[in-house]
Amino acid sequence: MFSRWQMHATAIVVFGMAAVARPARAEEAADRGISMSAWAGAAVDRSVVAANSGRPLHDGAPLVGATALGNIRWVALGGSVDAAPGRNGDGRLSIGVLLGVQPEVDRLRIQVLGEAGRHRFSDVGGNVFAHQVGPDTWLPYLGVRLGVARTVPAHGMFEVGAWLFARHDVGEATVTNVGSFSGQESRTDYRLGGWMCGLALRVGLHLEAADPRRTEEMLSSSAP
Repeated sequence: MFSRWQMHATAIVVFGMAAVARPARAEEAADRGISMSAWAGAAVDRSVVAANSGRPLHDGAPLVGATALGNIRWVALGGSVDAAPGRNGDGRLSIGVLLGVQPEVDRLRIQVLGEAGRHRFSDVGGNVFAHQVGPDTWLPYLGVRLGVARTVPAHGMFEVGAWLFARHDVGEATVTNVGSFSGQESRTDYRLGGWMCGLALRVGLHLEAADPRRTEEMLSSSAP
């Protein structure tokens, strides 16, 4: 599990990247662009709790994921997949679509996105001595995602950045975990469906291009 100081460090990076961009008015974003990045981070997890006590199964969870985000001017659309690796089971998987805006200030892309998708819960509470009864559970979710990204070098194709995200499952479900230790069987019910929020660092590629029609219009207007 990622420690609290690592989450704080990621938050410092988010605000630091915004701070290094000198104050400026929002510039026109590239006419067309696409970013493909991998990311890793940590989240506070309240999406699984014990049904009888309401205590979270895990206080936090490490996450790894990948995101593809394209833009036409300020409008951004893409998709994301991420997972919380489980130990001997107890894993999570989220698949979602992203839609929002991506203004640009001094080569710093600022992303404000809504997110919607499906959240899979696998072998909840599973370990060497216990397993979930029944199949995996899928729940829909809604969320928001704030990001900053910059190409390195300034007009290059490599991208570094960070995500701040929050999501909430829509609906609930209950699953049962059965364990056996020293010949004694135990049963624990878990309630699925809650919230998760976290921070992540990302690296990847960013490609952009101007609209050919707009470029032609600019050249025509500047011709004598």
